[in-house]
Amino acid sequence: MRFVKSLGTIVSILALVSAHPTEHADTIDLNTDFSLVDLVKGKEIPSTWTLGDSSVLEEGRIRLTPDQKSKGSLWGKNTYQLKDSFSLEWTFRSVNYDGVSKGGLSFWFLSSSDSKLPLEKSFYNGPSKFDGLQLLVDNNGPLGPTLRAQFNDGVQTFTDDNVYDNTFASCLLGYQDSSVPLTVRLTYDRNYNNFLKVQIDNRVCFQTRKAKLPAGNYFVGATADNSDTDESFEILKVQMYDAATEVSLIPNVNPQPQPKVLTKIIDEATGETSLLEKDVYDAQHDKVSNFEIYKKLDKVEGKILANDIHSLKVQLEEISKSQAETIKLVAQLSQALQNVGTQSAPTKDEDNKDYKNFFAVNEKLEKMLEEAKKLRESSSHSGYAGPHVDEIAKKLAIWIVPLIIIMLIMAYYTFRIRQEIVKTKLL
Repeated sequence: MRFVKSLGTIVSILALVSAHPTEHADTIDLNTDFSLVDLVKGKEIPSTWTLGDSSVLEEGRIRLTPDQKSKGSLWGKNTYQLKDSFSLEWTFRSVNYDGVSKGGLSFWFLSSSDSKLPLEKSFYNGPSKFDGLQLLVDNNGPLGPTLRAQFNDGVQTFTDDNVYDNTFASCLLGYQDSSVPLTVRLTYDRNYNNFLKVQIDNRVCFQTRKAKLPAGNYFVGATADNSDTDESFEILKVQMYDAATEVSLIPNVNPQPQPKVLTKIIDEATGETSLLEKDVYDAQHDKVSNFEIYKKLDKVEGKILANDIHSLKVQLEEISKSQAETIKLVAQLSQALQNVGTQSAPTKDEDNKDYKNFFAVNEKLEKMLEEAKKLRESSSHSGYAGPHVDEIAKKLAIWIVPLIIIMLIMAYYTFRIRQEIVKTKLL
């Protein structure tokens, strides 16, 4: 029964590892001295690596914390010489526990200029004072299970309490009690403007160009501490490349979820409450931060590099359709103007004649109004109390006023149309 169970575990691990293939450029060779790719086939780890504390090679994977309240480590015996760039991948998983824990798993890339193996073991079974980079996977921070990145220059002492205050980048990571492994890829390229990037299963956790790793020798390793739980941190594969791999340069279009916080807002007038979701990096600011701007620009850059410009293409097609319709309408208007232009254009004398006719109509209307006024006055002075004069005046006003307005409008538009025709023919 024990043999059957072990065989089943090995087969499941093989299936899990093969389910997460990593594609690389054919021109980049695997650095075998700092890689562990055939753990299932071997009974011992290669001579270039060393296990520490409770770590064991068991059923095709390295169990760093096989028991409750255990610690473990995996370090490369030789130092890795960094020249310009590299890509380092860790395939791992956490089983047997899910929840808050003071323990965690750390991946290290540390300068060896003033240190030698074995290193200090006070900080997640690794050094609390280190010169280099730490990637910490844990579930004890204020934002739940995350992957966090910390730089140190060997001066500051890190502890379980202050590590979260010194994080320069992070992303959410649900890793606990899952039989499906995760692959964390660390990439650095000095020639690409000090490009530093961390991906999880090809999804971007963070990237920056503000970090610089000096050329020199570095320790590569992983340490773990499960505190007082049964959490088992396991390493299934390690792959090191001496250059930035093709898959590591995938644009940032499919990122890992970033930490979010909710701000509670209370309406002073109604007392109603609502929750506003904001990025953790921008939680203390009401205005748009530089981080928000950079994030949006980075997203746009990623879409352009990945040819993900469907929305832009749709907008351009709509603009093209609108332009075609506009050209069609302009052509119809131009044809109409040409048809009108075939008629004889009015001369200057005719325009003056239209003005004279317009003023003549106006003078006649004024005379009619004056005569009506005189009739009303004569009727009032003569003492004849007949309503017929006022009734006639009212009826005249009802018919004359609209007539005046209509004639004025027609005269105005007739003049404007003739002027436009003259301009069109001159052009």
